[in-house]
Amino acid sequence: MQLTRTLIVAAALDILDSYGLADMTMRRVASQLEVAPGALYWHFANKQQLISAIADQILVHVLNGDTLSTPEEITEQLRTALLLRRDGAELVSAALSMPDSQTRADVEKLLASSLDPALDADTRRIGAATLLHFVLGAAALEQSQRQFAFDTGTSIVGLDQAQEDFARGVDLILAGLSQRPDSAAVT
Repeated sequence: MQLTRTLIVAAALDILDSYGLADMTMRRVASQLEVAPGALYWHFANKQQLISAIADQILVHVLNGDTLSTPEEITEQLRTALLLRRDGAELVSAALSMPDSQTRADVEKLLASSLDPALDADTRRIGAATLLHFVLGAAALEQSQRQFAFDTGTSIVGLDQAQEDFARGVDLILAGLSQRPDSAAVT
């Protein structure tokens, strides 16, 4: 078997889906691929680089989705992509927290380009970051609640309306962005 970045990411995704982010170690990935842990470091300098590559894989359809044009569509697709993978929101958050994350820049650029062009560039930048933070936080909380409910066999009130609440939250952010700062009443 020729070890490639693609094979390593696929093995890591299998582990992520089966055991979660906490158990997705370089050693476990190497073991699943039946290679020495050092072999992974030819392709990824550290676990953070692997996490970034996995995040890129999780978000590939969103970032390459030519049909996504509105902030509502983009945020819903981001949420869906994060929820499709166990600990997906946590993993993507970790990847996007890297100071020079190209993926974060790409997601924010996509979101900013979907916002009202009448907004100034700085407001679109902040609006995009706010939407991204909302998506990551909402998805992480929902995933944690779903995992807790699964692990304990309990139900969580309101979890069945998470998608609707998410959409309403996006609408509230967009409504706030549509308000011109100079027209806001100051009391």
